[in-house]
Order: sequence, then C-alpha cells, then structure tokens
Amino acid sequence: MITAVLVLVAFSEGLQAQGDVKESQVFKIRGFGLSMGVYNPGLDYWKNDSNSVFRDADYTTNIFASGFVELTIINDFVAKLSIGYWQTRAETRIPKYGKTTMMLTGNPVSLDLIYYISPAKVAFITPYLGVGGELLFIQYGLDFEDKDNPDPVNGTTGLISGLAGLQLKLSKQFSIDLFAEYKSGSYQQSFIREVSNPDPDIPSYEAEFDEDISLTGPKFGFSLKYLFK
Repeated sequence: MITAVLVLVAFSEGLQAQGDVKESQVFKIRGFGLSMGVYNPGLDYWKNDSNSVFRDADYTTNIFASGFVELTIINDFVAKLSIGYWQTRAETRIPKYGKTTMMLTGNPVSLDLIYYISPAKVAFITPYLGVGGELLFIQYGLDFEDKDNPDPVNGTTGLISGLAGLQLKLSKQFSIDLFAEYKSGSYQQSFIREVSNPDPDIPSYEAEFDEDISLTGPKFGFSLKYLFK
C-alpha cells in the first residue's frame, strides 16, 4: 500500500513537472531587445527615372533601429513584434530651389514568425528562419535652400519579408543575433508635372501622376536580446 502511494505521488509529481515544462514553452514572452543595421530599399523611381530630380543625387546610407518583443507560440516557433525607424536622405541642387534635400522616413510595425532550428544548434549558436509582414507608415519631405519648404506628405503601405539569422547565446539570459532579411513591396506617391502641348497655340498644363516606388531590398543587422528562459 505504501509502495502504491509512493508510486502515485511520484507519478503525479512527474505530470506536474511535465505540465510546467509545457507551460513554459507555449504562449509566453520569450524575450525583448533592440536591433540596428542597414536597409537598402530599391527606390527605383527616385534613382533611375528621367522625371526624378534626385536621379543623380547623393544618397545616404539607410540606418534602421527597432525595438522588439518575442513571444513563444510553441516550443521553437516564435512570434516577433517590432516597432522601428529608418530614414533615407538624398541631396542635390535644383535651379531656383538651391541645395535640396529629400527625406524619406519610415516607421514600420512588423510581425515575424520565426523557427529556431534547435536540432542544428552548434555550441551556443542556434540558426533560425522566418517570414514576416509589415505595416509601414512613410513620410516624404523636402528641405529647400532658397525657397519655403512644403508640408510633408504621409502615407502607409504593406511589405512582406523573408529572413534568416543566428542567435549567439552569451549566457542564459543574454544573446546577440546576426540576421539578414529581404523585404518586398512598394509605396505610391503622387506628383504634379507640367505637360507640354504639341500645339504651340495651346498652353501647357499641370497634371497629377502616380508613381509606384520600390521599397524592395536587403536588410542586414544585429540584435541585443534579453531572454526570460
């Protein structure tokens, strides 16, 4: 009888321990951190189109920064929610406007689904793969040297991405991630242009045109992360 009781107690404790492990691996905050790096959007219209006044401009390196939190969905499947910031600047000289700077600013809110490939773990390094979606709040602004600046133009667009990375675990609670991501998408912007009429007796006129501007391109960076497990 005593033996049976001891077996039941041991069995119940084993179930409880398994339940605790299972609970720790399902729908729980895994960690949080900060990311920084370089994002290189295509910006095909701005850089290549003959109508773009910034075709031959000097473009700055697009540095991004973001904060994120990771939530364990189940075992090695993780959801990552990020809020970030980036800005691309282009500078050129335009007649009557002087030195002109274009500022394209993005504030992305993204959700990535990531799989940490534990079977491929080597020492303290765990590779991972993921896919994601992003809602991007974007702002276009101009800074003129010889004329008053126009009001910035705001808009939103969506992007999708694929990513791969390495988690380098420095301790039980701290890690550094190295990652590469490829984003795909574009945003639409309206322009007012002067249209010349082939008949010299009819004056030219202004018309509005919409352009799709590519945001597709690679993103490379690193993350500093605090882990709860």
